[in-house]
Amino acid sequence: MRISRRSGVSSRRRSLWRRAVGGLWLALLGLALPGAALAADASPFNPLPVGEWIVSVGGTVQVGPSYDGANSARLGLMPSISWRRAGEPRGFSAPDDSLDYALVEKDGFSFGPVANFRAGRYYSDEHDLFGLRKIPWTLELGGFAQYWLMADVMRARVELRQGLHGHHGLVADFSLDGVQRFGRFQVSLGPRMTLGSNAFMEKNFGISAAEAAMNGRVVAFSPGGGIKSVGVMLASNYDWNDAWNTGVFVRYDRLLGDAAKSGVVATLGQRDQLTVGLTLIHSFKIGF
Repeated sequence: MRISRRSGVSSRRRSLWRRAVGGLWLALLGLALPGAALAADASPFNPLPVGEWIVSVGGTVQVGPSYDGANSARLGLMPSISWRRAGEPRGFSAPDDSLDYALVEKDGFSFGPVANFRAGRYYSDEHDLFGLRKIPWTLELGGFAQYWLMADVMRARVELRQGLHGHHGLVADFSLDGVQRFGRFQVSLGPRMTLGSNAFMEKNFGISAAEAAMNGRVVAFSPGGGIKSVGVMLASNYDWNDAWNTGVFVRYDRLLGDAAKSGVVATLGQRDQLTVGLTLIHSFKIGF
């Protein structure tokens, strides 16, 4: 599951990760926020910002697989914050985009560092996992690149991330989104594909002989790297007014290759993975 609210090419909103890379976290709103925004944008390359800004705060409630290949679900809560200059339109961000920092944004192309949080796998998720390894939560760091094939209509994006702590493999996410606005509604739809390295696949779908013996329902299995899943994401949001926006999204993934062959999926779980979520965003102006 991913957490993201990134800036669109048209709006140039700063994401939370962008602030983090710059060395500033917005821990409190209210009086601290104007000063934080001011400091974050000050640099030798950007003039000190003045005037009005629109700050958007909110969150997402989503229900998705407890772990890769699970047939059980987990509830997740994800906060979000972003801001843009007053008068700039809200840019597009897919619900499954990771947190990012655009080092370059030019002619529809952007790239930069990216971060993602991946929940772990524990016995409490499913009793059938008895005997299998626990997988701690993982912080994934890497880079992203995206390009608008058609301005504000068709976006292609790729993320490549290295796992830290829970797994130490590489994960690559590919996405293509068609975006359309109908008055106050915005709708996006597009395919997804995820690849994993040997280390990533082994951690999540591998089963040692000792684990198989303890579990009793699965056999030893050593997966190789390659395509983990393909899927599709559908998202829609609605602007009730300038202050409130709500959205809904659904993502479906089908596990493939060695991921689908593993007993973690074929015997204890399922290949079809579904995530649904609701978002609520409140926007307000600040000036200094």
